[in-house]
Parts: sequence; structure tokens; C-alpha cells
Amino acid sequence: MAKIPSYLLNLAGEYRVCSELNKRGIFATVTYGNHKGVDVYAISDRRARALKIEVKTSQQGNFVTNITRKGLCKQDNPHAPDFWVLFQIQPQEDGTFEEHFFVLTHKQMCRAQSRRNDDYERGYIAKYGRPQIR
Repeated sequence: MAKIPSYLLNLAGEYRVCSELNKRGIFATVTYGNHKGVDVYAISDRRARALKIEVKTSQQGNFVTNITRKGLCKQDNPHAPDFWVLFQIQPQEDGTFEEHFFVLTHKQMCRAQSRRNDDYERGYIAKYGRPQIR
């Protein structure tokens, strides 16, 4: 089956995460716009608190977060989301989809990304004999 185009894939992930939260009794809504700071808000019953959720959707085994480039793992970043939902969707030959959700706190996501960055840097040094120029 053909892959889902990226502009639809991102929307599908955000709406799918909202759908799952709403099914579980948590009011969630997608945010709109090109310069939005977060993908989904999950709002408490009394509307006293809203959690920020960043959704990353992939049809492959990896997720592009841009977390390092955006500086989101800097301590006390007010723009950082509360949670990250990594949503993997894989179209099947019969027209259905296999889906997997991975939910991480922002702190967990920063640790995972840091480990990934360190692994990449070690591989780069092994290949080129020097650290990456940034």
C-alpha cells in the first residue's frame, strides 16, 4: 500500500491522539497554524489545567523530533511540552493500519534524545576521526 503523504500523516497523528484521549474521557483538542507551539492540548474537567502534548507521527521506525534544534531540552524551557506522543502508523496490504503509541514525559524524551545524539556523535567520530562541526 502507498505511504500516507506527510502533510496528511501529521494531521492524522494529531487527530488520532486526540481521538484516543477523548475515548478515555480526557478532553483533547488539536491546535492549528504554522507557528503553533504545541500540537494538542489535554484539558482538565474543571478547565483549571491544560497539558501540552507534542505529537510525532511516523510510518517508519524512527521519529524526527527536532527537539535539540529547537532547544526544548534546555532547563526550564517554558515552551516545552508536558508530554510527547510518538505515533507509528503502518499501512497494511489489506487497507487497514497497524498502530503503536509511545507516550513519554518531556524529561524522558530529553533523555532518550540525548542518548540518540551521543550514539550519533560516537559513530561520526568513528567514521571521520573527529567531532562534528556545529
